[in-house]
Amino acid sequence: MGFLFAPKPVMVTAENALSGGSTPVNPAPAPHAVLGTALDMPGNDILIGIGCFWGAEKLFWEMPGVLSTSVGYAGGFTPNPTYREVCTGRTGHAEVVRVVFDCPLEDIVRAALEAHDPTQGYRQGNDVGTQYRSLICTHEPEKVRPLVDAYGAKLAAHGYPAITTEVTDMQPFYLAEEEHQQYLHKNPGGYCPVHSTGIACG
Repeated sequence: MGFLFAPKPVMVTAENALSGGSTPVNPAPAPHAVLGTALDMPGNDILIGIGCFWGAEKLFWEMPGVLSTSVGYAGGFTPNPTYREVCTGRTGHAEVVRVVFDCPLEDIVRAALEAHDPTQGYRQGNDVGTQYRSLICTHEPEKVRPLVDAYGAKLAAHGYPAITTEVTDMQPFYLAEEEHQQYLHKNPGGYCPVHSTGIACG
């Protein structure tokens, strides 16, 4: 419960963000350890941040219509950040999953919203920091925002505070280090918290 007494996370500014690196941290990723597809495959994609990206990635690679998943960083200022840099809160990035899909966009968004508590701001459960915020980066924000707003209204009707999910246009995606890709497949007993509210999108 120590997180209750820790300083409240504050989003870094572009001026104060870490300078980052000049090269990617994972320049030649191995194929997807479960699906066998390329992590950088082209296609219809979306970036989803719903807390720790290890469990989030597993959620999506198990979904019908998902062609590939990979974990990385988006929504911040620092180019080519490392995992350690992102965890300092000084890059502005969220931990995200890039999902390449051949199914309705709405299915991906609903699964994301239902899999976490999108009213917690800069945290999910005991995971505290701006990197754990609720974030959706999409090529079609005009389709996603109404879904988020409707879910926020449903949560409010159940007594939850205002939804904090950010919906943005597609952002630069920085692929995370190889050891984080498909982490729960490689480490079946790994950390995988569930923060779902239990409330369906409908």
